[in-house]
Amino acid sequence: MIAGYRALVQIPWRAAPRAALSSPLTLLVSVVTALLLSFVVAAAVMHSAASGSAAIDYQRSRLCEDALHPSLESTTGVPHEYVAQGVKGVTDAMAGHPTLIGMYTREKRADFGGRQTYAKFGYRAGAMDHLEVLEGGAKDGLWVPRSIAVTADVRLGERGLGGRLPPVTAIYADVIDPLPRWWCSERHFVVPNVLDRDELATAVVWMPSAESFHALPPEVTGPTDVTVRFPSDVPRTVDEAAALLEEGTARIAPIKDGFNRVMSPLVLPVENARQTVANVRSAVLPLTLISLLIGLAGVATVTVQWAQRRQSELRLLWVRGSGPFALGGRGVLELGLPLVVGGALGLGVARLLLPVYAPSDLLPPGTVTTAALAVVVVVASSIVVAFATAALRAHRMFQVSGSGNRLRKVLTAVPWEPATAALAVWAWNRVEHSGLATTTKIGGLPRIDAAALAFPLLVVLTAAVLAARLAKWALAASHRVRLWSKPAAQLAIRRLAAGAGPVTGVLLVGVLAVGTIAVGTAIAGSQKTALEVKAGMYAGANSYAQIPSEVAELPEALRGNSTIVGFVKQHDRTALVVDPKTFRDGAFPFEIDPALLDEPLRVGDVPRREVRLPGLPAIEPAAWVPSFPKLGTSGWVVPVDRIADRGDVGSWYVWSTRPLREVTEALSAAGVRLSRNADEKEKAVQGLPFLTIQWTFGFVTALGAVLAVVASIALLLAVEVRRRQNALSGAFSARMGLGPAAMLRSHLLELGAVAAAAVVVGSAASAVSSGFTVPKLDPAPRLTPAPEVPDPVPLLAATAAGSVLVVLVAAWIAVRSVRSAKIGELIRG
Repeated sequence: MIAGYRALVQIPWRAAPRAALSSPLTLLVSVVTALLLSFVVAAAVMHSAASGSAAIDYQRSRLCEDALHPSLESTTGVPHEYVAQGVKGVTDAMAGHPTLIGMYTREKRADFGGRQTYAKFGYRAGAMDHLEVLEGGAKDGLWVPRSIAVTADVRLGERGLGGRLPPVTAIYADVIDPLPRWWCSERHFVVPNVLDRDELATAVVWMPSAESFHALPPEVTGPTDVTVRFPSDVPRTVDEAAALLEEGTARIAPIKDGFNRVMSPLVLPVENARQTVANVRSAVLPLTLISLLIGLAGVATVTVQWAQRRQSELRLLWVRGSGPFALGGRGVLELGLPLVVGGALGLGVARLLLPVYAPSDLLPPGTVTTAALAVVVVVASSIVVAFATAALRAHRMFQVSGSGNRLRKVLTAVPWEPATAALAVWAWNRVEHSGLATTTKIGGLPRIDAAALAFPLLVVLTAAVLAARLAKWALAASHRVRLWSKPAAQLAIRRLAAGAGPVTGVLLVGVLAVGTIAVGTAIAGSQKTALEVKAGMYAGANSYAQIPSEVAELPEALRGNSTIVGFVKQHDRTALVVDPKTFRDGAFPFEIDPALLDEPLRVGDVPRREVRLPGLPAIEPAAWVPSFPKLGTSGWVVPVDRIADRGDVGSWYVWSTRPLREVTEALSAAGVRLSRNADEKEKAVQGLPFLTIQWTFGFVTALGAVLAVVASIALLLAVEVRRRQNALSGAFSARMGLGPAAMLRSHLLELGAVAAAAVVVGSAASAVSSGFTVPKLDPAPRLTPAPEVPDPVPLLAATAAGSVLVVLVAAWIAVRSVRSAKIGELIRG
């Protein structure tokens, strides 16, 4: 040990890093290897953290942003005479915190100088700034909604209740769905539920001040509802959401006893976001570790190439007394700096490309630091591997020469294919029995089983190892091939056989790259499409709004893009009443013969017998369809012309392909009374389970892209490393009459065969594994249809185009080296 240390000290420290510049190719490969390795590790850390931010962002978009902070509601009715005192107590307790208090009376008979009507009065600071004024606009009087103004013939300047109310100073447009952010927290109080027969509900008449609200005459007061909201910034990450939830819960604790409802909408989103991070991390961790091992193997390969290039110098140092440890240190001196530079570049690239491969570009505080520490560990491991490889190589070259390839021969001879195939079978068993595809409720987060998700990748790995094994055997037997009548093909085969090791390595990585990209794209795409289609079939249309039964015609703005549908439900039996002429205009697109809509339909698994439902005639449909929008795989469909009285049908809706805002605005402009029952398909199904699997396999696609870069670089480097041999054989072939075109064809055949084999094998393996896996990865199996593999043609075309480009560049490099070579210098060299 002491002798080795002394020998290490004798090494020219200052000259070693400069000596590395004499091999720029080795330096470049070292930097690129470390870059890719650190990129994968840093990207795994950032991708997992970003999935939490994406989960928060998705769930935030489905909630009311103005009510994310924990808030309070008193909906049991506070006696009106105590409201002022209670509001003052809340205001005093919350001094220093922005607080927005809303106060609403219950519906009472009110006289505004014309016909009497029902009305409710309210006050919320700033309400008048968020309303659309139709007439008037002064803020020192009552603001009456158009619905009440039309019903009671209210005019500006009139004072209700015999002059005891402030004068009417504005008529405003009723607030309708979808509500703006400022109003969404008050939806239950400001959007009347006009279609609920058990509830009298009107829009709000707004008072000009809190004092005027407290001074309302007793005829229109009584039980009063109070809401306390806390405007705050919208959280974008898990940490921000958790902090808002914790701080808000502590803030309302002193005053919550006076309210019957505590609203904390972030409790479940924070829990789901944290679970999403854990799910994604557990799924990508095994892939990252495998990539880490492959990357460290790449560092070892680079170090072996360095030792081959430096063999003469290493022998000289050996003769002068340097031992294996000293020579390993020399390797670190030359390769250490490129590895460090590559690691730093990989971290920077991972951060820069975050929006490309991650579901969100927002990272919690400390994520980059964690990624940097992971990169430091990886770079340190790479340096250790480089040191150990250089030392072992020196030991094998100078101490036990001739027996150093025994381990490599053993590893090569071991049949790895049965082992990976057995792992794939085990993973498939986990796919079927892990519970991944069966959640207990629609939208429940699935349990991510990393072993189950590894199944398609293990199939690709098995195919890659098997392809490399067969390629090696084929190249070993290629000396028997006689194609001298086609010299370009014969020379291509001989070059492949001469470089059997690099060729099988490139093929192995190429199959993994193509297969991984295809698997990741297929599964991620299937989840995206499944969420879209399931939500559409579950909601029935892109948007829907409930309407009164007397509305039988669509407004002009909705004709051609909407339809009116009746809905009947009795216990677990459901039916739709459809208009065959317009149904396909508004319903979510699905395959059905339009002629079938003219007669009653039996849908899915309902029994084939006569059925009677409220409001519908007795029907016994002969026609059958497997599924139908809104009904799923169970129910009945009845044409509207079979209905005797529309009022007997439970409820009626407008289904539309247009956004909800356009639908409600068109209906409101046509004088149609709207209820609170209106929504869009984007909010019909909880999409986070689908997105979790989609984000997981999005990272798989990113890993495949890294492997594709590795395979491309390996192919180009294989050509560059064999530059002298290719130039020499090409020059002799040219002297023997092989023309430039034939020479180009020969290299295209050689390199194209490798690329084509990688594309074919990788695509076939991914198609098989994805075909089995995609139907099983269904977070909402109760909803139809099941996930399907997306069209593979676009990805296959892009993969083929990329492979052709790489092959053309590599062939150009090879031919250029031949045409620029000087035969005399090659022979002397």
